[in-house]
Amino acid sequence: MKRYILLVVLLGLFSCQSVSIKNRKYKITDATTEIGSIGQSKSLFYKNDFSTKVFPILENKIRVDVSIVPFNKKLNKAYLQKAKYNQSQPEVKFIDSIETKPEMVTISVLDMQGYMSEINAEHNKQVLTYLKDTKKSKVITSIATTLSNDNIEKIRQADTYYLVNSSNKKYTLVLYKENKKIQTIDLQSGVVIAYELSKSCWALNKKHQWYLADIVKECNSCKGATYSKMKENKQSERLFKM
Repeated sequence: MKRYILLVVLLGLFSCQSVSIKNRKYKITDATTEIGSIGQSKSLFYKNDFSTKVFPILENKIRVDVSIVPFNKKLNKAYLQKAKYNQSQPEVKFIDSIETKPEMVTISVLDMQGYMSEINAEHNKQVLTYLKDTKKSKVITSIATTLSNDNIEKIRQADTYYLVNSSNKKYTLVLYKENKKIQTIDLQSGVVIAYELSKSCWALNKKHQWYLADIVKECNSCKGATYSKMKENKQSERLFKM
C-alpha cells in the first residue's frame, strides 16, 4: 500500500513538471532556454532545469516546424510562475471559461540531418568535442514559447520556417512564403515555457572516428549501428600496440 501511494505521489510530481502539446511531452521550466542549445538537464521532483553550455554555429539555415497552439491551464500557470522572476514579462489574459484562448507557438527542429551536419562540421569542432566529453549532455530540439500577436500573425502568413544564426550568435526564426523571405522574428522576444529534450547517438566513420550520427528523443533508444555511448575503438587500440 505504501509503495502504491509513493508511486502515485511520484507520478503526480512528474505530471506537474510536464505538459502534453499536440501529443508531444514537454518539460515545464523556470529556466531561460533556447531551441538548438546544448547543455545539462536536471529534473528534481517538481522542477526542471536546463543549463546551456554551447550553441552550434549554423552556416546554413535549418528547417523547423512551427505550430500555433492555444494556452491551457497548465501552460498559463507555468507562464505566471515565470512572471514572478521577470517584472517586464507581458501579461497574458487567460480565462478558462472563455472559448477563445491566447495563443503561443511550438518550434521544433525538422531538418535534423542538417542540424547534425552543422555540428559535425569543422566550424563546430568545439561543440562536437563538448558532446563527446560530456556524455549526459542534451539538446533542446523543440520549445513552447509565447510571441506577440503581431508575430503570430506573421507566422500564419508564412508556409516555411528556418532557424538561422543572427549577428549575436543567437538563433532567429526566418519566415518564407512561396520560397521568398518575408519576415524575421527574434525568438528572444518570447518567453519559453516548456521544452523537449533529445540525446546524441554515435557511429564510426570510414576512418574509424566517432561522429554524431543521430539525435533522438530523450526517452528513445539509439537505432541501427548507432550508440548512446562511444565504445572503445578496437582497431585504433591494435594499431597503437603495433
